[in-house]
Amino acid sequence: MMVVRGVPERLAKDAWWLDEDGANPIRWLPGGLLLAAVALADALIWNVSAGLGLIVWIVAVGAAAQIILWDKVSLRRSLAAWAALLISLIPAVDLVQALSILFAVSGLLAFAAIMALGRWDVPAILRAMLRLPGAGVLQNLRDVRGLRVSAPSAGTIKAGLRDWLMPLGIGAVFIVLMAAANPVVDVWLQRFGAFDPGVSLTFGRLAFWAAVLCAVWPFLRLSALADRLGRAPASRTLVWRSGLLNDRSVLRALVLFNFIFGIQTLLDIGYLWGGVALPDGMTYADYAHRGAYPLLATALLAGLFALLAQPFLEARPVLRALLYLWVAQTVLLVISSILRLDLYVDAYGLTRLRFAAFIWMVLVALGLVLMIMQMIGRQTVGWFMLRATGLGLIALYAVSLVNVDGFIARHNLAADKADPYYLCNLSEGAAPAIVADGQLRCGYEVGTPGDWREWGFRNARLRRSLAAMNEVQG
Repeated sequence: MMVVRGVPERLAKDAWWLDEDGANPIRWLPGGLLLAAVALADALIWNVSAGLGLIVWIVAVGAAAQIILWDKVSLRRSLAAWAALLISLIPAVDLVQALSILFAVSGLLAFAAIMALGRWDVPAILRAMLRLPGAGVLQNLRDVRGLRVSAPSAGTIKAGLRDWLMPLGIGAVFIVLMAAANPVVDVWLQRFGAFDPGVSLTFGRLAFWAAVLCAVWPFLRLSALADRLGRAPASRTLVWRSGLLNDRSVLRALVLFNFIFGIQTLLDIGYLWGGVALPDGMTYADYAHRGAYPLLATALLAGLFALLAQPFLEARPVLRALLYLWVAQTVLLVISSILRLDLYVDAYGLTRLRFAAFIWMVLVALGLVLMIMQMIGRQTVGWFMLRATGLGLIALYAVSLVNVDGFIARHNLAADKADPYYLCNLSEGAAPAIVADGQLRCGYEVGTPGDWREWGFRNARLRRSLAAMNEVQG
């Protein structure tokens, strides 16, 4: 191990600011890339509507991490990391929204995890993705603390820079706080920034720079984070004791639950499929609306109990058969919920909430089928959770590429269930469907990007569609 004079052993082994002999000052490359990332974020993201500029910046952060690890990561691992990142950015290229930003951030975390770990292990990569934000904050604090251990001789340039580091840093914090509390100071900063064309120093901008610095630095320190990110989880053996959950209580619960679910299944077979007349004064829309969402919640609770009950299946063979029956009934319950919601949409039209409910109901049904496969194959609960999570991510990824508001508008207009107030308050994604139908006059205007940084694929398609319609109508 390299021994550095004046540097604690636990810091010397990760002294990123020192060269091989421990004598040279801070390396320029990480710092230069960090400043470049901040400058690029300021140019592409600050005070600009989110669009293509955000995607370019995220790719640039990945490229900076690749440069730092250029001689430490195999080509195969690099290609896998870039594939994960680029696939995660596709929804943001289509439209920058909350869901697409979530995928972009997850893709950047996956990129970092794959680059940092020396093995292709999906559970380990997922653990590293979850650990990276917290580990990154700790790494920032360690590296800032590590700057103090190098003590250059007094009177040298390095000593002067070090001596100014604390006053300037804390002074900048004071200026930012004063600018936030005193508009006069904020005006002074703006006037000071006016000397540099295009740069206006405000509290928001300085805070943005600081946030970018803190967020980007861990991606330039992946080699130091590798051990913490790849550490195996502590072994935990879950021991079920005789209490509320034991083989006897699970047996009684499954018998009771199968009976309750059986009654609900028979009622749905009669009213929804068998054509049995409803009680006086109740419509099918009322019956559907009363049951769709509560039954979905019931199915989710049933799935959770099925997971908790699995450790007791070996105690009594009958438990496995009862659990199979109950999960199968829960699948029928979800299918019934989907049919109820479909009846309600036919009566009152489609909304964002009802669209989301359809997606979740289908996911819950597929998750329950996956649980049956897990139990038949005698797989672990972890096997089920990994695949259920993957199923949910695939669904969210697909939905992020769908113009939901456009679909809602087309469905309601075609079914003659249009609520003018609701449709006119949808996003600009509904504009082409509303304009093509011609029944409503909502005054939609699809925003035009100021420059390439604000460009989005979906927005461009909407503008082209509206332009074509206007030419036809004109």
